[in-house]
Amino acid sequence: MRGVDASGAGLSDRISRQLESAIAVGLLNDGDKLPPENVLAEQLGVSSITLRQSLAEMRLKGLVETRRGRGGGSFISGKALATPEQLLSEFRRRSPEDLRDLGDLAATVAAGVGRRAALRADEQDLRRSRELADRFARASTAEELRRTDSRFHISLGVAAQSRRLTNATIQVHSELAALMWIAGPSAGSVKTASEEHDAILDAIERRDEEAADRLSAAHFERESETLLDFFLELATTTPEEA
Repeated sequence: MRGVDASGAGLSDRISRQLESAIAVGLLNDGDKLPPENVLAEQLGVSSITLRQSLAEMRLKGLVETRRGRGGGSFISGKALATPEQLLSEFRRRSPEDLRDLGDLAATVAAGVGRRAALRADEQDLRRSRELADRFARASTAEELRRTDSRFHISLGVAAQSRRLTNATIQVHSELAALMWIAGPSAGSVKTASEEHDAILDAIERRDEEAADRLSAAHFERESETLLDFFLELATTTPEEA
Protein backbone atom coordinates (compact mmCIF):
# COMPACT_ATOMS: atom_id res chain seq x y z
CA MET A 1 0.00 0.00 0.00
CA ARG A 2 2.87 2.34 0.70
CA GLY A 3 4.02 2.09 -2.89
CA VAL A 4 0.58 3.01 -4.17
CA ASP A 5 0.36 5.94 -1.78
CA ALA A 6 3.76 7.25 -2.82
CA SER A 7 3.27 7.16 -6.59
CA GLY A 8 -0.35 6.38 -7.46
CA ALA A 9 -3.82 7.17 -6.25
CA GLY A 10 -2.67 8.34 -2.82
CA LEU A 11 -0.54 11.14 -4.23
CA SER A 12 -3.18 12.29 -6.70
CA ASP A 13 -5.72 12.34 -3.84
CA ARG A 14 -3.36 14.50 -1.79
CA ILE A 15 -2.96 16.96 -4.66
CA SER A 16 -6.74 17.04 -5.12
CA ARG A 17 -7.21 17.85 -1.42
CA GLN A 18 -4.53 20.54 -1.68
CA LEU A 19 -6.33 22.21 -4.58
CA GLU A 20 -9.72 21.82 -2.87
CA SER A 21 -8.32 23.51 0.24
CA ALA A 22 -7.05 26.39 -1.92
CA ILE A 23 -10.59 26.78 -3.26
CA ALA A 24 -12.12 26.58 0.22
CA VAL A 25 -9.98 29.40 1.61
CA GLY A 26 -10.36 31.64 -1.43
CA LEU A 27 -6.87 31.28 -2.88
CA LEU A 28 -8.62 29.94 -5.97
CA ASN A 29 -12.00 31.36 -6.95
CA ASP A 30 -14.86 30.67 -9.34
CA GLY A 31 -13.67 31.18 -12.91
CA ASP A 32 -9.96 31.25 -12.13
CA LYS A 33 -7.85 29.61 -14.82
CA LEU A 34 -5.28 27.14 -13.54
CA PRO A 35 -1.73 27.37 -14.91
CA PRO A 36 -0.78 25.02 -17.77
CA GLU A 37 -0.44 21.43 -16.58
CA ASN A 38 3.36 21.32 -16.86
CA VAL A 39 3.69 24.57 -14.88
CA LEU A 40 1.17 23.56 -12.18
CA ALA A 41 2.75 20.11 -11.85
CA GLU A 42 6.14 21.71 -11.28
CA GLN A 43 4.69 24.14 -8.72
CA LEU A 44 3.11 21.24 -6.81
CA GLY A 45 6.18 19.03 -7.12
CA VAL A 46 4.42 16.16 -8.90
CA SER A 47 4.48 14.57 -12.34
CA SER A 48 2.11 15.70 -15.08
CA ILE A 49 0.48 12.25 -14.97
CA THR A 50 -0.30 12.60 -11.25
CA LEU A 51 -1.69 16.11 -11.79
CA ARG A 52 -3.93 14.87 -14.61
CA GLN A 53 -5.31 12.20 -12.27
CA SER A 54 -6.03 14.88 -9.65
CA LEU A 55 -7.75 17.16 -12.15
CA ALA A 56 -9.81 14.22 -13.43
CA GLU A 57 -11.02 13.57 -9.87
CA MET A 58 -11.90 17.23 -9.45
CA ARG A 59 -13.77 17.29 -12.76
CA LEU A 60 -15.87 14.34 -11.59
CA LYS A 61 -16.72 16.32 -8.45
CA GLY A 62 -17.65 19.36 -10.52
CA LEU A 63 -14.86 21.47 -9.01
CA VAL A 64 -12.92 21.96 -12.24
CA GLU A 65 -14.10 22.28 -15.82
CA THR A 66 -12.08 22.03 -19.02
CA ARG A 67 -12.71 24.43 -21.87
CA ARG A 68 -11.46 23.69 -25.36
CA GLY A 69 -10.23 25.99 -28.07
CA ARG A 70 -8.57 29.36 -27.91
CA GLY A 71 -8.27 30.59 -24.35
CA GLY A 72 -9.17 27.15 -23.10
CA GLY A 73 -7.70 25.22 -20.21
CA SER A 74 -8.76 24.09 -16.74
CA PHE A 75 -10.95 26.50 -14.77
CA ILE A 76 -12.38 26.52 -11.26
CA SER A 77 -16.09 25.75 -11.56
CA GLY A 78 -18.90 27.71 -9.98
CA LYS A 79 -19.89 24.44 -8.29
CA ALA A 80 -16.63 24.44 -6.33
CA LEU A 81 -17.97 26.59 -3.50
CA ALA A 82 -20.65 25.23 -1.23
CA THR A 83 -23.88 27.22 -1.07
CA PRO A 84 -24.93 28.82 2.25
CA GLU A 85 -27.60 26.10 2.55
CA GLN A 86 -25.00 23.35 2.09
CA LEU A 87 -22.68 24.97 4.62
CA LEU A 88 -25.48 25.29 7.16
CA SER A 89 -26.43 21.65 6.64
CA GLU A 90 -22.80 20.60 7.14
CA PHE A 91 -22.56 22.77 10.25
CA ARG A 92 -25.64 21.12 11.77
CA ARG A 93 -24.04 17.69 11.29
CA ARG A 94 -21.04 18.66 13.40
CA SER A 95 -20.80 18.01 17.11
CA PRO A 96 -19.73 20.43 19.87
CA GLU A 97 -16.71 18.20 20.50
CA ASP A 98 -15.68 18.39 16.83
CA LEU A 99 -16.01 22.18 16.77
CA ARG A 100 -14.03 22.51 20.00
CA ASP A 101 -11.32 20.23 18.60
CA LEU A 102 -11.12 22.30 15.42
CA GLY A 103 -10.82 25.47 17.50
CA ASP A 104 -8.05 23.92 19.60
CA LEU A 105 -6.13 23.00 16.46
CA ALA A 106 -6.60 26.48 14.99
CA ALA A 107 -5.39 28.14 18.21
CA THR A 108 -2.33 25.90 18.43
CA VAL A 109 -1.31 26.45 14.81
CA ALA A 110 -1.94 30.20 15.01
CA ALA A 111 0.16 30.52 18.17
CA GLY A 112 3.12 28.90 16.44
CA VAL A 113 2.62 31.08 13.39
CA GLY A 114 2.42 34.27 15.47
CA ARG A 115 5.56 33.48 17.44
CA ARG A 116 7.62 32.68 14.35
CA ALA A 117 6.25 35.59 12.35
CA ALA A 118 7.43 37.89 15.15
CA LEU A 119 10.90 36.45 14.64
CA ARG A 120 11.02 36.29 10.85
CA ALA A 121 8.54 38.66 9.17
CA ASP A 122 10.01 41.36 6.97
CA GLU A 123 8.54 44.71 5.94
CA GLN A 124 6.95 43.29 2.80
CA ASP A 125 5.25 40.55 4.83
CA LEU A 126 3.87 43.11 7.27
CA ARG A 127 2.58 45.38 4.50
CA ARG A 128 0.80 42.47 2.84
CA SER A 129 -0.79 41.33 6.09
CA ARG A 130 -1.91 44.89 6.95
CA GLU A 131 -3.52 45.19 3.54
CA LEU A 132 -5.40 41.93 4.05
CA ALA A 133 -6.44 42.95 7.57
CA ASP A 134 -7.88 46.17 6.11
CA ARG A 135 -9.77 44.22 3.45
CA PHE A 136 -11.26 42.01 6.13
CA ALA A 137 -12.37 45.03 8.15
CA ARG A 138 -14.23 46.35 5.08
CA ALA A 139 -15.84 43.02 4.14
CA SER A 140 -19.62 42.92 4.34
CA THR A 141 -20.71 39.50 3.05
CA ALA A 142 -20.10 35.98 4.33
CA GLU A 143 -18.09 35.16 1.20
CA GLU A 144 -15.86 38.24 1.55
CA LEU A 145 -15.35 37.53 5.24
CA ARG A 146 -14.41 33.92 4.56
CA ARG A 147 -11.94 34.83 1.84
CA THR A 148 -10.27 37.81 3.53
CA ASP A 149 -10.09 36.15 6.95
CA SER A 150 -8.41 33.09 5.46
CA ARG A 151 -6.00 35.11 3.35
CA PHE A 152 -4.99 37.23 6.33
CA HIS A 153 -4.07 34.23 8.46
CA ILE A 154 -2.36 32.46 5.56
CA SER A 155 -0.28 35.61 5.01
CA LEU A 156 0.95 35.28 8.61
CA GLY A 157 1.99 31.70 7.83
CA VAL A 158 3.98 33.05 4.90
CA ALA A 159 5.48 35.73 7.17
CA ALA A 160 6.53 32.96 9.58
CA GLN A 161 8.60 31.57 6.67
CA SER A 162 7.45 28.04 7.37
CA ARG A 163 5.94 25.99 4.56
CA ARG A 164 4.52 23.43 6.98
CA LEU A 165 2.89 26.07 9.18
CA THR A 166 1.47 27.76 6.09
CA ASN A 167 0.05 24.46 4.85
CA ALA A 168 -1.36 23.72 8.31
CA THR A 169 -3.02 27.15 8.32
CA ILE A 170 -4.57 26.49 4.91
CA GLN A 171 -5.89 23.12 6.06
CA VAL A 172 -7.41 24.57 9.24
CA HIS A 173 -9.06 27.46 7.41
CA SER A 174 -10.43 25.21 4.67
CA GLU A 175 -12.74 23.93 7.44
CA LEU A 176 -12.96 26.83 9.86
CA ALA A 177 -13.43 29.98 7.79
CA ALA A 178 -16.60 28.96 5.97
CA LEU A 179 -18.17 27.82 9.25
CA MET A 180 -17.08 30.89 11.19
CA TRP A 181 -18.76 33.31 8.80
CA ILE A 182 -21.58 31.01 7.71
CA ALA A 183 -24.26 33.53 8.68
CA GLY A 184 -22.27 36.60 7.71
CA PRO A 185 -21.34 39.28 10.24
CA SER A 186 -23.97 38.08 12.72
CA ALA A 187 -22.12 34.76 13.17
CA GLY A 188 -19.14 36.56 14.63
CA SER A 189 -18.12 40.10 15.41
CA VAL A 190 -16.20 41.58 12.49
CA LYS A 191 -15.18 44.53 14.65
CA THR A 192 -13.79 42.30 17.40
CA ALA A 193 -12.00 40.03 14.93
CA SER A 194 -10.54 43.04 13.10
CA GLU A 195 -9.24 44.54 16.34
CA GLU A 196 -7.65 41.20 17.21
CA HIS A 197 -6.02 41.01 13.77
CA ASP A 198 -4.52 44.46 14.32
CA ALA A 199 -3.29 43.53 17.80
CA ILE A 200 -1.59 40.39 16.46
CA LEU A 201 0.09 42.41 13.72
CA ASP A 202 1.21 45.05 16.22
CA ALA A 203 2.86 42.34 18.33
CA ILE A 204 4.58 40.85 15.28
CA GLU A 205 5.76 44.27 14.15
CA ARG A 206 7.38 45.04 17.51
CA ARG A 207 8.94 41.53 17.57
CA ASP A 208 7.07 40.51 20.72
CA GLU A 209 7.01 36.72 20.35
CA GLU A 210 5.13 36.05 23.58
CA ALA A 211 2.36 38.53 22.78
CA ALA A 212 2.03 37.33 19.18
CA ASP A 213 1.73 33.74 20.44
CA ARG A 214 -0.79 34.63 23.16
CA LEU A 215 -2.95 36.96 21.06
CA SER A 216 -3.08 34.54 18.13
CA ALA A 217 -4.22 31.68 20.36
CA ALA A 218 -6.77 33.88 22.15
CA HIS A 219 -8.21 35.01 18.81
CA PHE A 220 -9.12 31.47 17.82
CA GLU A 221 -10.22 30.49 21.30
CA ARG A 222 -12.78 33.29 21.14
CA GLU A 223 -13.84 32.32 17.62
CA SER A 224 -14.23 28.73 18.77
CA GLU A 225 -16.57 29.88 21.54
CA THR A 226 -18.52 31.94 18.99
CA LEU A 227 -18.92 28.85 16.81
CA LEU A 228 -20.12 26.78 19.76
CA ASP A 229 -22.63 29.46 20.76
CA PHE A 230 -23.96 29.57 17.18
CA PHE A 231 -24.17 25.77 17.10
CA LEU A 232 -26.20 25.71 20.33
CA GLU A 233 -28.44 28.47 18.99
CA LEU A 234 -29.12 26.42 15.85
CA ALA A 235 -29.78 23.32 17.93
CA THR A 236 -32.85 25.03 19.40
CA THR A 237 -34.32 25.79 15.97
CA THR A 238 -35.55 23.64 13.11
CA PRO A 239 -33.79 23.82 9.71
CA GLU A 240 -36.82 25.72 8.35
CA GLU A 241 -36.57 28.35 11.10
CA ALA A 242 -32.82 28.85 10.47
